[in-house]
Amino acid sequence: MQMTKVKPHVKPTKTIAIRGRKLGSESPLICSPLVARTAQQLLAEGRAVLAKRPDVVEWRVDYFQGIADTAAVVKAGRSLRKLLSGRPLIFTCRSAREGGQPTNLDSGAVARLYDAVGAEGLVDFVDFEMGNASSIVSKVVDTAHQHDTRVILSYHNFKRTPGTKTLVGKFMKADRMGADVAKVAVMPENRLDVLALLAATAQADAGTRIPLISMSMGPLGAVTRMVGGVFGSALSFAVGKGSSAPGQLPIADLRSVYEIIERTHRA
Repeated sequence: MQMTKVKPHVKPTKTIAIRGRKLGSESPLICSPLVARTAQQLLAEGRAVLAKRPDVVEWRVDYFQGIADTAAVVKAGRSLRKLLSGRPLIFTCRSAREGGQPTNLDSGAVARLYDAVGAEGLVDFVDFEMGNASSIVSKVVDTAHQHDTRVILSYHNFKRTPGTKTLVGKFMKADRMGADVAKVAVMPENRLDVLALLAATAQADAGTRIPLISMSMGPLGAVTRMVGGVFGSALSFAVGKGSSAPGQLPIADLRSVYEIIERTHRA
């Protein structure tokens, strides 16, 4: 009797096509942060990072000295957008409570800054923390979508790693709140915490409608930046010139790891 060969089940991918890249494809994208203090330094850092060919660039505007001057941010953003040409750009003002630089902007002011930058068509994604008041999160999501900008709703814990159920809940919450992408970053205290982050990513990937980004930070969690894609993380942050979080690897090193993983999947 002839046996029928059963094809393995392949889970449909949840992708976002942006400027020729696909967030959520088989291989994670590599994003490099820009942490410059001035507009001049921003462009110099951008040129140095672009030479290392990241897939995506993130402007961490909480490092920018002129952040309180919306016109100055927009002006610098125009120059950066021109420099990046067709490369996707994430715009992030990380709060101090979730690991960012201290600024004088409250969440409402950040929402207004996102609106101004989005209205100019300068960025492809804005990253906003889902721990903000739900009314402000809803406003950021709605306004960004009006400007055809995607929203990353994020959760960061630089002190510890909550349990797997809590982490899965964070991904699911971002999905329910209208995010285009859900991001979770946590600090491990031991190896089991690293496994918890990976397990939560895999579980959430099976239950959400959107791409996920996840990482366990610091040296102990660095492995998640390398193998996160296997568990459902669609993007990893890597150092082009300056680091924005502990445990980020150089772009070239991370790309080499991804190439090895891709070869094993093709074998």
